[in-house]
Amino acid sequence: MDKERFKRIIEICAEPKDVIDEVAKNHDNNLWWPKNVEDYRKRLLIAGLSTRISYNMIDTYKSVISKLDKYSYSELSNMEKEKIITIIKPLGLSNARYNYIKSMINFVDEYQDELLNFSNEELITLIAQKVKGASYKVAQCCTLYMKGYYCGIMPVDSGMKDIELPCMGFNYYKNDKGHEILRKELEDLVESVDFNEMIKKSKFDKFNIENKHHPTWLIHLILIYYKRLYCNKHKTKDCPLHREKLTKDMCYKEVIK
Repeated sequence: MDKERFKRIIEICAEPKDVIDEVAKNHDNNLWWPKNVEDYRKRLLIAGLSTRISYNMIDTYKSVISKLDKYSYSELSNMEKEKIITIIKPLGLSNARYNYIKSMINFVDEYQDELLNFSNEELITLIAQKVKGASYKVAQCCTLYMKGYYCGIMPVDSGMKDIELPCMGFNYYKNDKGHEILRKELEDLVESVDFNEMIKKSKFDKFNIENKHHPTWLIHLILIYYKRLYCNKHKTKDCPLHREKLTKDMCYKEVIK
């Protein structure tokens, strides 16, 4: 991906008011990964629970997270299965989510003395390899939430990997490792592009952007909410990127072979 093309794509994605509004609601204190959870070990547990949680479920999700956060990490790690299941049941997929929690607790206990010293790449790889139910995309989210919004990670979910990014001109990858390849490519592009003008134009400078020279969290949110508001709706005619001839018309999964 050419960096000038990437810069123009992000500028266009950041223009719609609905995208700006969603970024505003989630930049300084994300609805899925809230700042009030302070224990980095609990953040690792919660990040995996955020998968398959839509906006329609956000109030239910916040209620579950609030209940979990009332307990210390030690209390959660020693909690009986039935009690954990009761707390997380409103999210659905209770057994799968419980298995993730227990597997992450085992992981934290094994690496607790080293967790804060791992690089982003080391931690993502370890979580993806060792935690049950944690693919690369989940491992990216866990690492970001544990380390903080501006730790340099740009998570790539399935919609980004399979539809949004290929439509923008990125390579398409069938396997799970594509989440990692695209994450690193996005991070390198953001580091090489000056977004200060875009930040001022869209009034993102009122947010707590910890690193304006490498605004990974901001660009991640722009891409995520553009995907949810435009790509997920499969309405090519409504897509600002399509109007600027910056897409490959891949609104439908069926066109990806």
